[in-house]
Parts: sequence; C-alpha cells; structure tokens
Amino acid sequence: MKKFSLLSIILMFAGILLFGLNWIIDGYSEPIVLFSFISFLVGIVLSFIAVAKREKGTLKFISLISYFVVMFLITWFEPFQVIRIITWLKNVS
Repeated sequence: MKKFSLLSIILMFAGILLFGLNWIIDGYSEPIVLFSFISFLVGIVLSFIAVAKREKGTLKFISLISYFVVMFLITWFEPFQVIRIITWLKNVS
C-alpha cells in the first residue's frame, strides 16, 4: 500500500499552498509559515519512511524531489524567509 507516499505528497502540496497563501497576503503571518514548514517536515519524513519501507511506485520520489526543489526556490526568491522561520522557532522554545 502506498499510504506513506500519498500522505507525503498531500502534506507537501498543503505546505506549498500555505507558503503561496503567505506570499499572496499583505504582511507576514507567522502561524501560516509555521504550519507550512511543519507540513513540509512531516511530508519529507513520511517520504523517507516510504522509501525505507520500499513502497511501490514513484510517488515517494516525486515528494522527496519536490521538497528540495521547493525549499531551493523559497531560499532563492525569499532568502530571509528561512532565517525568519529559524529565528521564530528559536524564540518559541
């Protein structure tokens, strides 16, 4: 069954939508970016679990590759977004 692959791609898509929503609205919404970042992290963990369990299909690799492509694009077009997330996570804990 491809449940980890499917959940991984769903969470990656949700993270992309949330980052897009933050980019569209005026200002900066920390909860939206936090949920997007958490969605990305859970999605990448589920993708690695799918690879470790040797699930059939290529969906697990699409999710894995899309994580690195999206994070590259975010750091390329909005480099301070990553620094803002890391600083916010440091201040929360």
